[in-house]
Amino acid sequence: MFAAVAVSPRSAAQDGAGAVPVVETIIVTAQKRVQPIDEVPATLTVIDADMIEFAAGNDLRSVIERTPGAASIGLGFSGNNSVSLRGLGGLATFGPYDSAVSFTLDEQVIPLRSFDALLLDAETVEILKGPQGTLYGRSTIGGAINIVTREMTKDWQAEATAQGGEHGFLALGAAAGGALGERLLVRGAVRYTEFDGDVENTLTDADTNGAEIFAGRFSAKALFSDDASLKVTYQADREDLTPTADLLLSEPRFPISGQSGLSLASRDTDRITARFENDFGDIRLIAMAGFEDTSVGNDFDLTDSILAPVAFAVPVAFTTDPDNDRSVTTTDEETISAEIRVQSETEGPFHWLVGASYLDLTFDREVSRRSLIPSFNITEVSTNGNVTYGVFADISYDVSQRLTIGGGIRIARDEVDYEGVTTFFGPLAGTPDFSEDSNFDDEYLVGNVRAVYDFGDHSVFARYARGFASGGYGEFAANALVRQPIDPFEASTSDSFELGMRGQKGRFTYSIAAFYNDVADGQVYQFDATTFVNIAENLDFESYGIDIEASAFLAQWAVLDFGLGLQEAEFKNVPDTNLSGARSGNRVPLAPELTVSAALSGERTLSNSGPLERAFYTLSVQHVGDRASDPANSFELDAYTILDARLGITLGPADIYLFGSNLGDERALLYGQNFGTPANPIPTANINRGRVLGAGITTRF
Repeated sequence: MFAAVAVSPRSAAQDGAGAVPVVETIIVTAQKRVQPIDEVPATLTVIDADMIEFAAGNDLRSVIERTPGAASIGLGFSGNNSVSLRGLGGLATFGPYDSAVSFTLDEQVIPLRSFDALLLDAETVEILKGPQGTLYGRSTIGGAINIVTREMTKDWQAEATAQGGEHGFLALGAAAGGALGERLLVRGAVRYTEFDGDVENTLTDADTNGAEIFAGRFSAKALFSDDASLKVTYQADREDLTPTADLLLSEPRFPISGQSGLSLASRDTDRITARFENDFGDIRLIAMAGFEDTSVGNDFDLTDSILAPVAFAVPVAFTTDPDNDRSVTTTDEETISAEIRVQSETEGPFHWLVGASYLDLTFDREVSRRSLIPSFNITEVSTNGNVTYGVFADISYDVSQRLTIGGGIRIARDEVDYEGVTTFFGPLAGTPDFSEDSNFDDEYLVGNVRAVYDFGDHSVFARYARGFASGGYGEFAANALVRQPIDPFEASTSDSFELGMRGQKGRFTYSIAAFYNDVADGQVYQFDATTFVNIAENLDFESYGIDIEASAFLAQWAVLDFGLGLQEAEFKNVPDTNLSGARSGNRVPLAPELTVSAALSGERTLSNSGPLERAFYTLSVQHVGDRASDPANSFELDAYTILDARLGITLGPADIYLFGSNLGDERALLYGQNFGTPANPIPTANINRGRVLGAGITTRF
């Protein structure tokens, strides 16, 4: 369900075939307090557990793209994916820490490099649009996405899932939890998926685009009293991929790969978090801390035998040696996060919170390239660190029973350091090492003011927010080949306005919002494949549009969810001297003008007493419009439409079903790179997984 309230076909069925459906208000924590969604003065999409599980293998791309105006950005390699919301998010894809959209797991920071691990035991995904720096800090100029895990309870619960399908697709999962004594709650969850691959590689016997992923989490919550608790969580994620980046779009057999030895990508993440809460009656104290260590490895072919002859005029014979042209990258990233806040717990007209936060993101990276291209024979070793301190406050006041106004502010400081050494070998052996050491500090202020007016079944809201994207350095020694120091990003700012309305009438719920984002010094990071130079620019742009979400309970067997996003995102005030190829009026990269999502689901009661209880189904469609590939608008990434379906029965405690993921076998273009010039592009792309047909069973105890 996407809208302000959820309609339950099961509840209607239990009350009788002709009963009016039960309307359940969705409770969210997007403003760091528990409240009904219709009190949130901003556009908020909530994806529920049923729709999360419906995505085969818990695919985060499929979940997020159910949000109007959202698009996934996937380079294929581990730790290099991000999200665009309302035209913000696709410009600085290679940055080590930041996109324009932040991710949290139960309010705890998830670095960009590890956000797209398997969704595990998730109850909802809350997607807030527009600048969210007041409560969520850095990396939120486009929005904030909070994954909410299932609540820990004293009653023991357990479930297990198994799915299997084409191309060796397998997904296994289990979760269980309950009380151990009066004062200790525990919950654990594991999930494993594998996929053999579905893109032919002409130089090996194995297909590429495969994956093997494991995720496990264990939580323990100590109840010191009725008012005080401490929750500690450990989570591990393991990922091994055979990615398919830079597939030549003009190849008649697309998608097809010519890698001399499959590209390999891996990611190992260990995360431990702690959350302490104490309710003092009128106020609540919340203190959180987390540590994450993520190791990422990417080993890929530099001269794909299909792309290289077209892009670099290299003979095919020179591209078939798997030991000749490779890039091997290893990265170790450590993240330390902490937040402490106090907030009101009374039922009066005032709601407030104040707090402080700390974020330390540091990674060490080594990349070694060997190539037929002389200047590519290098080793880079770098350390990139960023510390952010912040204090924040937020308040809302019920002026009357219908009108609520509020606002928030955050003051923060960034401290950024970069060190790098590049060593040359092969044809350039003897060239002196190139070293660089840079740092800078920055202070900033963000905030928002907003209002909500309640008409009963309907409400309107208005919001202005000031956004900020921290400055920083790219992920590697970008221009060492031309012996130039890395260029830092300057900070960017935004002024964002939003006006919306949401409500419920009988069996119909809706949310509609118009928005405008004015971004100054937006961060652009562009790789020029013709000169092998990485370009960092700060350019102005704007985005504006409208989002619509609705749900309709047509019958117990037909519940319709719908989402539509229309937006424009264009550069403006672009100087002719910029090196990215952008021009005023060019489309912002990777921002679709049209997104559509729809789902039709339902069930039919078969028996109230026998083991065969019900039949159920879900049909889903997601459409993402065409997108510009880069700031120069060298070529467009085609629109794509993904169709998914599930049909099953409930037999005793088990749901047994057939499923079809990507029924149209659409090869969505998730990212593009031009290996030619803007006038004569040689476009490549990374793609999604193709069609998977299979069956599954979920059992609950």
